This record gives sequence, C-alpha cells and structure tokens, in this order.
Amino acid sequence: MSRQNILLTILPPAWPNMPPIGLGYLQAFLAQKGIHADILDFNHIFYTLSDHQLQRQWLVSCNTFLEENILSRIEENNSREFHEAIEKMLNYGIIGFSCFKSNFETSLRMAELLKSKNNAMKIIFGGPEITRQFFKTDGRFHGIILQVADYLIVGEGEIPLYHYLMGNNTRKKIATFEQLSDLTDLPFPRYTGIDLNVYPRKNTIPIQFSRGCIRRCNFCSERLLYKYFRTRPVSSLIGEIRYHKTNNKTQYFVFYDSLINADLKKLESLCNNIIEHFGSISWEAQIAIRNDMAKKLFEKMKQSGCYSLFVGLESGSDTTLKHMIKGFTAEDALSFFNNLHTAGLFFGVSIIVGYPGESDQDFQNTLDFIIRHKDIIPQIAQMNPFTYYDGTSADGAADYRANPAALKRMELFVHEMKRYKIKHTNAFIGNLIEK
Repeated sequence: MSRQNILLTILPPAWPNMPPIGLGYLQAFLAQKGIHADILDFNHIFYTLSDHQLQRQWLVSCNTFLEENILSRIEENNSREFHEAIEKMLNYGIIGFSCFKSNFETSLRMAELLKSKNNAMKIIFGGPEITRQFFKTDGRFHGIILQVADYLIVGEGEIPLYHYLMGNNTRKKIATFEQLSDLTDLPFPRYTGIDLNVYPRKNTIPIQFSRGCIRRCNFCSERLLYKYFRTRPVSSLIGEIRYHKTNNKTQYFVFYDSLINADLKKLESLCNNIIEHFGSISWEAQIAIRNDMAKKLFEKMKQSGCYSLFVGLESGSDTTLKHMIKGFTAEDALSFFNNLHTAGLFFGVSIIVGYPGESDQDFQNTLDFIIRHKDIIPQIAQMNPFTYYDGTSADGAADYRANPAALKRMELFVHEMKRYKIKHTNAFIGNLIEK
C-alpha cells in the first residue's frame, strides 16, 4: 500500500498563519521510513485567494456559519481553483485529512465528494477532532464518518499511519492512541514541497519540544490528545532551529507544547544550548504556573530570547482553582508572575468565568486579583465563559450554552477591564463562543 501516491492535507477553515506542524511531522516520519508523502495546505491556498472580508471571517474562532458554508463560498469565488484542487486530490490513492473542529464539516464533505468520484481511494482522518469525536461517541463514531473514512486515527498519528500504509492495520477501522514510546528519534518537519515564505506570519515556524502534559486540569481537552508526557532531545531542537534559520531564514519560533516548563531541567538545558549555539532566538510558548522554578531559569529564558508567554491562570479564586485541579493557588500565581516580571518576560493570562461551582464571591476574587495586580500582569490574553469539551471530567451541564450567568460574568469582567484600563486581546475575548 505504501507505493501508492500519498497526500497529507488540511482543508479550510483552520488557522492559516503558519504551516501545519502536524502534517509536517507525519511527512518527516514517513520519509525517515522511506515513504514519500506530499503536503498540500489547501487551507492556506484558499485563504490567500480569498478577499479581505472572507479572510477576516476566517480568523474568527468558532465561526460555525463559515465552517458550514465555506466550501460553497470558495467554489463560488474561486471556481477554477476549487475544481483544480479536487483534480489534484484525485491523483492520489491515499489522502490523510488533518481534522479540527473548525474544518471537520469541510473534510467530511470533501471526502464524500472524492469517494463519489473514486471509491477505490483510501481516506484517513486524524487530528484533534477525531480524538474529540472518539470521546463524544464513546469510541463508536457514527454516521458519515464511518461511511467515508477507511481509517480513523485517534491520538498521535505517526505509528498508526505508518502501520496502515505498510498494510499492517488495514483490517481495522480505528487506531486508538498508538503513540511513540519516546521522541528520541522523531525527525523534525522540513515541510518538503511547501513554500514557507508565503504564510501570513513571516519568517516564523511552529516548533515542538514535548508532547503531552504533566497537569490534569479537569476542563482541558488538550491533555486528552496524548496518553503520557515525552520530550524531544535538546540536540534535536537545536538541529531544527539551525536548519530553519539557515534554509528558511526563520526568525521566530512558536512552541506548540502544552507546557514549555513541564520538565525544568530540560528547559534549562534548552535555554543553555540556545545561548551557546545562537546567542538568542525569538521564541514564544505556553507555560505553567509552578512554585519550584528557580529565578535563574526565568533569567535564562529571557536571555535565550523568549519574548512572549501564555499562562493558563483561569481563576484568582483558590476554591475554583482547586475545583479545576490546576495544581497551584492564587498566591503561587502571584509569586510566579512576579518572577516573570522581574526577569523582564512579557506574558498574558487566560481566564475562565462561570466555571462549575463558581460562586459570586469566587468570581469577584478573580476580578479583584486581576485589578489588584494589573501592574504586574501585562495583559489578559484570553477570556471565555466555561466551555465543556467531550472527554473531560468537568460538569457539562455548566457549559455557557446552558449557563447565562457565565456570559453575564464575562460581560462584567470586560466592563471592569476597560474601566481599569487593563490591557487585553480583543480577538480572544469570548473567542470560544460559537458564532
């Protein structure tokens, strides 16, 4: 089966600013095994072809109206390119679709169309949305997914995709969490066949130090993507950075890790090696609040070139933080923020309002925490009412769709942020609310 033409693709709408890191890893892993696979980023191709108005809609999170209608919009506005894309896909015997919640409807419809033209084509679905569908349906899946897909990959993709292409997994329909035992020999993406200079975020590459998460926040769906935590060797990261700086003139590196500081010793080693080999690079990441990080490590992060961090604070109430299983207190968070501030590290925090069991006092504690420490916290990077995700252990009945109080609290929070002139990112206030 591996001798057939293989295409890895991502359909719109999805985030278009950087190349698809998941497909890049799959392509590199298959190449290491002697299997060639093409990447066609149809999401970016059609984003580029679209007018400014559609591009603005593209960047709105949870834009369900666009998600349901984007194929017809593309066909109407760019008919020739749309049908050329279909013809390109029909040249392949195997197509793997990278599925997110935003592009799942599009992927299903395109797979159905391709199957109607060539029923012998093999369709593979993977990505975060397939894992979500797995939890949503208790592993059974249903409807059109089972009709159009020949193979469904739940969790990490490298091992199950390779086995399928080699004919080892063709007797089963679903691969469930067949992941690499470690990331020691995992090759980094080179995005063969993709022009990295055409993406909106210029001179920037997504990069990944680790997979999985050491925390167990009970509302988080991201932790469900992997069964356990693993890191790549620091030497591999340095090789990847050098490769992209040399071959693609890359200036910015965006870490896609759940937590850049999950392993403190390895983070320190990474910073030391960046300083030793490059002096510094410009990088950003997500980071967890921890009370066991040495001040020297914050300083090394700054020295190595860290320019922005995203911190999942979520609440300033100890009661709510305990219910979330965040693993820290408000006092821990303040100490952590002081260390970031002292080291000169810019950061933004995320907030969840209306969490299951959050009282009026809990909400007020969070608001007071942000107002009281607005000179230390540079910005609110994201704020949303509680949103339930399939597979998590939080109370789904408290989802904002059934909890008007959560929306009212968000409205009040925004009002107070403006009143106290607290900096915030408008695009990520309520960005998880379906439009």
